[in-house]
Amino acid sequence: MKDKILIVDDQENNRLVIEDILRKLKCEIRSAASGEEALNILENWIPDLILMDQMMPGLSGIETTARIKSLEAFTHVPIVMVTAKNELETLKDAFEAGAVDYIIKPVERITLTTRAKSALRTKHAFDQIKALTADLQAQKQELIKFTHMVSHDLKSPVASAASLFDFFHYRMQEEHADILKDEGMQDLLNRIPNALKKMLNFVDTMLDYATAGKAVGTIEKVSVEALIGEVLANFEHQIQEGIVTINKMENMPNVPCDPIKIEQVWQNLINNAIKHRGEQTSINIILGWETQTDHYQFWVQDDGPGISPENREKVFEAFLRLSDNVEGSGIGLSTVQQIIKAHGGQIHVDPNFNEGAKFVFSLPKNRI
Repeated sequence: MKDKILIVDDQENNRLVIEDILRKLKCEIRSAASGEEALNILENWIPDLILMDQMMPGLSGIETTARIKSLEAFTHVPIVMVTAKNELETLKDAFEAGAVDYIIKPVERITLTTRAKSALRTKHAFDQIKALTADLQAQKQELIKFTHMVSHDLKSPVASAASLFDFFHYRMQEEHADILKDEGMQDLLNRIPNALKKMLNFVDTMLDYATAGKAVGTIEKVSVEALIGEVLANFEHQIQEGIVTINKMENMPNVPCDPIKIEQVWQNLINNAIKHRGEQTSINIILGWETQTDHYQFWVQDDGPGISPENREKVFEAFLRLSDNVEGSGIGLSTVQQIIKAHGGQIHVDPNFNEGAKFVFSLPKNRI
């Protein structure tokens, strides 16, 4: 199926130039000479990308963008502003209206093609997420809340990948270094990658939670020793910066499990300890284990502020955040609990450990 692109510009020459450049993408392209005409077209047609001229008589590009974004059917349709250099100061209003990127006139072939491809890839990703969400709704009633949160938090789709932004920033430095000296513009450029990273992390976390309790993947005899080694590599920066010290007991066993999901368990538990270290500049974490009759018992303990008795069960509730001072989606520990249960194990907060927090979980020695 061809991608669909709408070009909105009051100047016919501009529309023709853009259409000529995008023709190689083999998309279905329509054009509008005004904001009003664009809204009329969108009554019966939903594009995958909208290129919007910022300054137009009648409805401006910003006003048209705001009206489009107020319509539910266009929540995830990326809008890229096409603007002149002397209009850059109004870009903040464009982003607040719902635009996700911009292109400076006169339009360059490489810039336009790259931005259009990136925006379309992002739209496709959101479409895939939407399809996956619908499938999960049918399989699990609990995902109704998940679906609501995802649809709510994806209302301002991010149209640029981190690599594209790096490329864009490089071009700005090479060709428009004077623009980067403007504090307002620099602040805008700093917010774009931060918003992208935050959104993608949120989506990834939600999808992890959605699939955590489903049937585990391929079960293998996994070396927990090696698995933890891979996990610790992800915290190398925090360790080098002195934010955390992590020690583990030796000779950890081989366990039948889904290595990808059990790695996620260790990752989430360690990350949870670091995030909740409170006012401490550094936190010490110990990873331990012991063998029981029919299962192995593992734990992640820290010397942080700990968890109050009334919250030891609440920490595993989905979408519940016990502190507003800590960033997160509130589902990391709930995801851990679902993964452990799917493996036939259990997890709890040790009520007898009073020198911080200690999460203890079990995994069967033999997979049934």
